[in-house]
Amino acid sequence: MKTLVSFLVMICLMLTGCSHVKRVLVVGSITVGGKPAEGAQILLHPQDETKQVASAVAEADGTFKLVSGGEPGILVGSYKVTVIWPDASKKPTQAQIMMGTADVGPDLLKGKYAVKSQTSLTAEVTAATTTLPPIAL
Repeated sequence: MKTLVSFLVMICLMLTGCSHVKRVLVVGSITVGGKPAEGAQILLHPQDETKQVASAVAEADGTFKLVSGGEPGILVGSYKVTVIWPDASKKPTQAQIMMGTADVGPDLLKGKYAVKSQTSLTAEVTAATTTLPPIAL
């Protein structure tokens, strides 16, 4: 019985342990042709596929803050970076939003950085990382 209790405690710790993983608060910036890429959607796909994907949307000045698992920050590791920059002039209508048929609009980068297996962009996050090198496209 004692072994069973120990086993159950260990399983509970393993299942809840992921929610207490230490994330590193990391910011970055993105420009296209030297100008901020407001609205660009950035995803960091971990090389270690057991880790969570991190995401961000660029602000008007091109800066972004990474989030993973619904929490601020990102796990330490190596990442492939994908970027989609939806054309803000092609906003969906209210009717499209209500019907669930809204599309983000065409990618101003023409899909060049949209696919994990094809992007040339990478990032390395260490425990000491606070700012990613600028993404200049």
